[in-house]
Amino acid sequence: MINVDAGLFTHDRSMGVGVVMREHSGSCIVCCGIGVSDVILPELAEAIAIQRGLHFALCEGIQEVLLGSGCLTVVQRINSLGQDRSICGRVIQDIKQLRALFTSCSIFHVRREQNVVAHLLARSCNQLECRVWRGVSSKCIRDAICMEIMP
Repeated sequence: MINVDAGLFTHDRSMGVGVVMREHSGSCIVCCGIGVSDVILPELAEAIAIQRGLHFALCEGIQEVLLGSGCLTVVQRINSLGQDRSICGRVIQDIKQLRALFTSCSIFHVRREQNVVAHLLARSCNQLECRVWRGVSSKCIRDAICMEIMP
């Protein structure tokens, strides 16, 4: 299970992406925080978070993906058969192409309380860098990992 979320930093026109990968029992395997510049639109930020989550899963060698996002409209656009002509269209198309690289890949909507850890991680990424935690989690999410409700 992979949870992703985006956090916007409007003062410097950037965003953070939080990616949390868990095993079937809910234990955190690896977390990733990614800073991205020049993003100010919430839906575009959420689409980029899903895109970066899938890229990260590929880098980690994961072949079967269940990815949860808190943005219902973006999830619906990704799961739609039609072409998306919105400002998110290019990113949505890239996500659809990335899905084909996995043995299986399901992208679905999760409630906010099921995505707390990814949200906190995204909000902590106000630097334009990529940070990865394996085995140990970032201090900003340690308590939330234990308390988050899994689907």
